[in-house]
Amino acid sequence: MYTLTIDEHGRDVSTQHDTPEAAQAALHAYLVISDYYHRPTQLSATHTAFELLSLAEARPRVVGVATIEPYSELDARRDLKAVFAAASPIHALAS
Repeated sequence: MYTLTIDEHGRDVSTQHDTPEAAQAALHAYLVISDYYHRPTQLSATHTAFELLSLAEARPRVVGVATIEPYSELDARRDLKAVFAAASPIHALAS
């Protein structure tokens, strides 16, 4: 599993994908819909990072970042703990 994380203007969105190619395809779709381009900042076998660029004005400006990286078993356990903690009856009463 791989995680695509897009951080645009401080809003993070993460999606899970079976392969890095699928994550790259999802990023490409996002870029087309948003009318953005991307510039690689780090390319390796385990982690890729890109700056998101807007060309809407006279010169390009960075509007966010995107990363593609493996989603490990440790990540899955951390996420499950967070979900279960948020769903606990004590947490619900405190809300």
